[in-house]
Amino acid sequence: MNKKFLVAAAVCGLLSPLTSFANDKVATVYHPQTFQKICQDKSQGDWVEFAYRGIIWNGSCQNQFFSSDQGAMIYGDEPELLTVCRQDPNAKTISIEGRTYHGKCALAFSPPRPQAGNR
Repeated sequence: MNKKFLVAAAVCGLLSPLTSFANDKVATVYHPQTFQKICQDKSQGDWVEFAYRGIIWNGSCQNQFFSSDQGAMIYGDEPELLTVCRQDPNAKTISIEGRTYHGKCALAFSPPRPQAGNR
């Protein structure tokens, strides 16, 4: 009886760390083509959801800037990506941290963001 208990405890102890790992690769996921495809045939502000890497992503379709520069160091959470398209929907360049990127504004998935003044 004690031997069975010890074996069961050892197995549980070995397997429990495997269930506590989170998918840490989704915090920096930024796929402009995928985000644009999700909002194809949708309108600004439409609510969308999609599955990616085992996670359900919720958000809305927003007009935002996408760089056409290869190897652009854009992570997708820069506020300039949304604000430049609100000010000028036909913008062709954007400046982020002193670097200029070429591209265009397009309707694409955007996760919910806190609004200034909402409490």
